[in-house]
Amino acid sequence: MREFVQGTNAQYDMLKKSLEDSLCHIYPRCRLPDCCSKATARIGFEQEAGGTYALFIDKGITCSDSRAPLLFRDWLAAGTVRFLEFTDMKVFLQSLKCLY
Repeated sequence: MREFVQGTNAQYDMLKKSLEDSLCHIYPRCRLPDCCSKATARIGFEQEAGGTYALFIDKGITCSDSRAPLLFRDWLAAGTVRFLEFTDMKVFLQSLKCLY
């Protein structure tokens, strides 16, 4: 996951372009922050009908870092979080820099 949290604008542009096919793009061995109960997880990105974006992660992961945003904890618990715009998803991922 670090690769997304610390991604460049060019890398985010490539991700956004790849999601235009409306398929779920899964990254199977993403490294999670040390505060998570698992070291790696599958993370998926999808542009849904209507232009919203979904971000998926394996369920059952917990986070022990009190600095973790509430939305991050909710995402880990639910396994899915949705965003109205790609920029919102990018901002969310970048907000996790404090965990690395």
